[in-house]
Amino acid sequence: MVMRFINRRQFAGGLATATLLMPCHAFAQSASAEHYLIAGQTSSPLLGQDGPATDHLYFKTREALPILRARQGEEFRFRLSNETEEDIFLHLFGLRGPADMMTSHVPPSDKTGTEVVFTPRDAGTFWFGPLTQASRQRERGLYGLLIVEEAEAQPFQDIPLILDDWMIGDDGIIDTDFANLNRAAGEGRLGNWFTVNGQYKPRITLDPEKPARLRLANVANTRTMNVMFKGAEGVVLARDGQPHWPVPLGLKALSLAPGQRADVLITDAQSLVTIALDLFEDVVETAFIEAPGYGRKTLPRDTRLPPNPMTSANPDLLPREISFAIEGGLQGGLQKALVGKDELDLRAMLEQGLAWAIGGRSGLGSPPLFEARTGDSIVLKIENKTTFEQPLHLHGHVWTLDISPDANREGPVWPQRWTDTVVIAAGNTVKLLMLADNPGTWAIQSLMAERCDAGLIGAFTVSDMP
Repeated sequence: MVMRFINRRQFAGGLATATLLMPCHAFAQSASAEHYLIAGQTSSPLLGQDGPATDHLYFKTREALPILRARQGEEFRFRLSNETEEDIFLHLFGLRGPADMMTSHVPPSDKTGTEVVFTPRDAGTFWFGPLTQASRQRERGLYGLLIVEEAEAQPFQDIPLILDDWMIGDDGIIDTDFANLNRAAGEGRLGNWFTVNGQYKPRITLDPEKPARLRLANVANTRTMNVMFKGAEGVVLARDGQPHWPVPLGLKALSLAPGQRADVLITDAQSLVTIALDLFEDVVETAFIEAPGYGRKTLPRDTRLPPNPMTSANPDLLPREISFAIEGGLQGGLQKALVGKDELDLRAMLEQGLAWAIGGRSGLGSPPLFEARTGDSIVLKIENKTTFEQPLHLHGHVWTLDISPDANREGPVWPQRWTDTVVIAAGNTVKLLMLADNPGTWAIQSLMAERCDAGLIGAFTVSDMP
C-alpha cells in the first residue's frame, strides 16, 4: 500500500521477573467495578469508510475511546477482563502506583477477570498496554490512555489524541509477520497507515468557550511521531505525565517516541486545524480539529499545571552511581548476555529470538540490574552502544537529566524536569537521577515493542526498608 502524502512545502503553505509479571492481587468475588477494561476483538474501518474493515484487538471502556479516567489522590478501581484467546500482561505505563497493581495478568477467555485498585499519586496523561508479546498485541490495537485528572479541577477541555501507525494491506488485513528477527534487530515494525483515535483522518470539534488541552500519546510499535499543527499555536505543559514550565510549540514538530505523551494547551486556533506528521521528505495529514470561534485565548502569564509530588532526597546521603550499557541490534556489538541464569552467546540468543541486552541481561528472569532501598538517590549512567536511538522507560519511578532546579526563571523556582522516559541517541551516554521511593520489583525497558520482545528489558528492585 502506498500512503497518500503531501510534501512539506504544500503543508507549510497550507518483567519483569515472576514477581513483576505475576502480581498477587488475585480476583475476589465482589461487585463489579464502576470502571472496566475489557480486552476483545472487533472489526473497524481503519482504512476509512470506503475501505474494507480490519479485524483487530481493542480495549472496551465506558467511553467511546479506550480511555480510563481517575483523579489524583482518590482511590481508583477498575475491573480488567479478557475476551480474547491470548494471555495478556497489562502494564500501566508511567504510573507511580503499588508494584502489585501496575502489571496484571489475565488468562485467555477470562471474562470474570481481576480488579485493580490504587490511589494515583500523580496527575497526568498515562497509558496502558501489553508488557509481553508487545509487538503483536500493540500492533493489533491493544492499548489505551489512563488520564489522571488533577486534584484541583483545571479549566480546560480535554482532547485525547492517540497516534498509531499500522502495517496493513489494501485488503485491510494486518501484516502478521510479528516474529521477524531482522526487523526486531533493526528499526522495528514501521507501519504504512496512520490513525488518530483509531480512525483515518478523524474530525474533532472544539468547544470555543474553553481552552483546549490536547493529550497526545504515541502508541506505535516503533515509529517516532513528529507532530505538526497547522493553524494553531500552543504551549507544551507536560511530557510523559509530568508537568514542566510551559514551552511554546513554535514551528518545529513535537517529537514523541513510542510510548511518550505530551499535554499541549492550544492558545490560538483557526477555524480548521490540521494535525500532521513530519516524515522527513513528506508530510502526512492525520486528523483535523474544527475550531470555529475558538480564536486566541487570553490566559494568565503563569498558566501551568501544578507539579506532582516528588520525594526529597536525603541530604546526608550522596547519590550512588550505577553504570550499565544497552547493546545489540544490527552492528550493535553484542556478543553474549545473561538469559535467565545462563550466559548465552549471540548465536544462541538469536535462536531464542533475542537480539538486545541491557546491563548484560536479555529479557526478564535474570538477576536484577541493581537493588536499592527506599530513600536511595541513584545516578544511572547508561551508555547506548547501539547504532539506534533508544527510548528507555522506567517503571514505578521518574528520573531527570537535570541536576538542579532552574533558578534563572522569573518567578518561583520550578523543580527539575522529571519524566518516565528518556531518548538516548546512538553512541551517547546519559546520567539520570532517580529517587528510589516505590518498593517492589520494577523494570527498565525499551518502548519500541519489537526491541522489548527481543530482550531490551531488565528488572531492578526497591526494598521497603529505609
